[in-house]
Amino acid sequence: MKKFRFRLEPLLKLKAYREKEEQKLHAAAYSRVISQENKLLTINFDRGNNQKRLVQFLAGNIDVSKLIGFSRYFLKLKKDELLGREMLKVFQKEAEEKRLKLLEATRQRKIFEKLKERHLEKYQKEYELLDQKNQDEVGLQIIRQKKDSRS
Repeated sequence: MKKFRFRLEPLLKLKAYREKEEQKLHAAAYSRVISQENKLLTINFDRGNNQKRLVQFLAGNIDVSKLIGFSRYFLKLKKDELLGREMLKVFQKEAEEKRLKLLEATRQRKIFEKLKERHLEKYQKEYELLDQKNQDEVGLQIIRQKKDSRS
């Protein structure tokens, strides 16, 4: 009997390829989210360090120009943090969209794999049925030969 061949195999391979591409896109989007979160952590860490420096500065002689510098720097950090949070929201939304596309691509691939499994099961049942018929035919021929040899 001929070897099993799934006629939609090229389409299954295409679906698997699409899934891998979606995985790469999702990984890149998630990487941007992580990177942005790290930037926000750096901003908060920098703010904390500069607040400690400001407290030390305020303990000594007060220089108005340095105080203005600290104030401007803290405003810049606040602006950077707000902008960073907005970018993080955008990156998270993009990562979620990529995740949903990945889930859809995975679902599509699984549909074709399940179809392939069903076709293989059907092929195997047909093969077993044909094999059983062949065995029955061989058995009948042996019985006929025995009857013919007795006569």
